[in-house]
Amino acid sequence: MEIEIAPDAENAVLECNARLISRAVNNLVQNSIKHNPQGCEICISLAVSKNQLILAVTDNGTGLSAEKLQELEEKPHYMESTDERLDLRHGLGLLIVGQVAATHNGDFKLSNVFPQGCEATLIFPYILDKQANFADL
Repeated sequence: MEIEIAPDAENAVLECNARLISRAVNNLVQNSIKHNPQGCEICISLAVSKNQLILAVTDNGTGLSAEKLQELEEKPHYMESTDERLDLRHGLGLLIVGQVAATHNGDFKLSNVFPQGCEATLIFPYILDKQANFADL
């Protein structure tokens, strides 16, 4: 596991419920571990871009099939399914991640990365206060 914090994000402050953000990141890391039983490298990164704070969990595992990615975009979890054969717990982690993002006026995106792997991105609105004195925090 690796953590990367971009230089311009080192002093970033996001007003949030830290417990919920931690839960979302934990869910994403656990998904990478669970869906890559052969193992993979996982990177948690934080960056600032324009008016956004971008928190990503990326792995170099098997990634998602095009069908699975489309299914997750259309139906973010299986609880909406009427198929009784499905394990109804499956997919709830991503639903929670999406709800945590929405609670913080953010967005959640899931995509494959080249050459292989998956990236889950939480994007939050962010305004850098250039007058802030981060030494006082």
